[in-house]
Parts: sequence; C-alpha cells; structure tokens
Amino acid sequence: MIPRAFPPSRNASADRRSLGGGGRASVECPRESEVFEAVAFGRWSDRHDPELAAHAAACAICCDLVEVARALHDDREVACREAHPPTAGMVWWRATIRARAEAAHTAMQPITVWQGIAGACLAGATAALATVAWRWLQTADRVGDLFSRIAIDRGSLASASAFGVEHALVVLLGLAACLVLAPLALYITLADD
Repeated sequence: MIPRAFPPSRNASADRRSLGGGGRASVECPRESEVFEAVAFGRWSDRHDPELAAHAAACAICCDLVEVARALHDDREVACREAHPPTAGMVWWRATIRARAEAAHTAMQPITVWQGIAGACLAGATAALATVAWRWLQTADRVGDLFSRIAIDRGSLASASAFGVEHALVVLLGLAACLVLAPLALYITLADD
C-alpha cells in the first residue's frame, strides 16, 4: 500500500476514521471492489445494500469512488439512450452487399485487363488489315495494269479478276467490321461502371 495525504473534504468524520497517524491514509479499501461493482451494475442505492451505502459514506476512498463511478455510469446510460445503432439485420445486409461488391470488383479486374488487351489487339489487327488491304489494292492495280499491257486472253483475265474481286469483297467486309467493332470494343473495355 502506498500512503497518500487527503485534501480536506466535506465529510470530516470520514476523514478522521480513514486517516492514520500524521495525516496519511491507505490508498485501498477492502470494500472498494464491492462499491465499484454496485455502482457499475446499477445496483447503487440505499435500498439495495444499506450497509454498503453506509460504508461508502464513511470511507473517503469509497465516497470518491462512488462519485466518479456514478458520473461515468450515468454518462454511459445517457450515451446508450441517445445512440441509435442499426439493427443486426441491417448491419448483416450491408455487410453482404459490401462483400458481394468487393468480390465482383476483384473478379472483374483480370477480365478488364484481358478486355483491354483484346481491344488493343483488335485495334492493331484493324490497322494491320487496313495496311495489307491498301497494299493489296495497289498491287491489284499494278497487276491489272500488267494484265492490260500484256494482253492476256479474256478467259484467264476474267478468272483472275473474279478471284481478285471475291477476295477484295472479303477484305473490305472484314475491314468494315473491324472499323465498326474496334470503337465499340474500346468503349466497353474502358467504360467504368
């Protein structure tokens, strides 16, 4: 026990009983835990335990403890009455919604990356196809000029031009599809919900 000096208090008789020699008193009271439990659990009154109330009135340590513990207990009760926490069902519902959203976001990250890569590949393929088609058209013009200069018979010229037109149509349809789908793929890839 550590002795300490008490400041003068309102209850002089309690001071006289708790003080030992030289104005020193013990810091502990054997019934201090009982007093604290009674106040903390809301059982503090003369009706619940009159003997404990009489002891607290006589003991300076317990008197101080009652004042402080009652203030804290009353403060806690006021805070609990004023608080309006959500119901357990609402908390659970919000937690499940948040967990689902986080799981969906986590699952979408690799998909978004792959969509971006696919969009970039589509744009690159479109550019490459446009370059190839442009070169092919220039080559077709040269081949056509060459055919007209060499004067190949009509049968082989008709079959060569039909072959060129047939492939040109496929190339042009592919190019048109890529030009339409590339911006759409980029929009879908880069759009943030």
